[in-house]
Amino acid sequence: MSSIKEQPVGKCCVCSQGWIIVVKEISSQKYFVYCDECEIEWDHPKDFLTNQKGTRFKYGFIIEASKQEVVDIGWYKYIDQTMLQ
Repeated sequence: MSSIKEQPVGKCCVCSQGWIIVVKEISSQKYFVYCDECEIEWDHPKDFLTNQKGTRFKYGFIIEASKQEVVDIGWYKYIDQTMLQ
């Protein structure tokens, strides 16, 4: 199982092993959430939190978003604070 990342939104509901984290596609600079284990992705944290169907391989190379980036895009409210402790 992966370790908790810097900006966790929750535990993956698909594989039950990974963490859903906020990431950014390098080429487009688009933010989305992604499971660091099974690689399923959602365009917005609300999609994950409301059990919408995710996709795979929609995006290219990614990096994890920093805390400041998550705050700047207004997604910090989706970070699971209990996982940060």
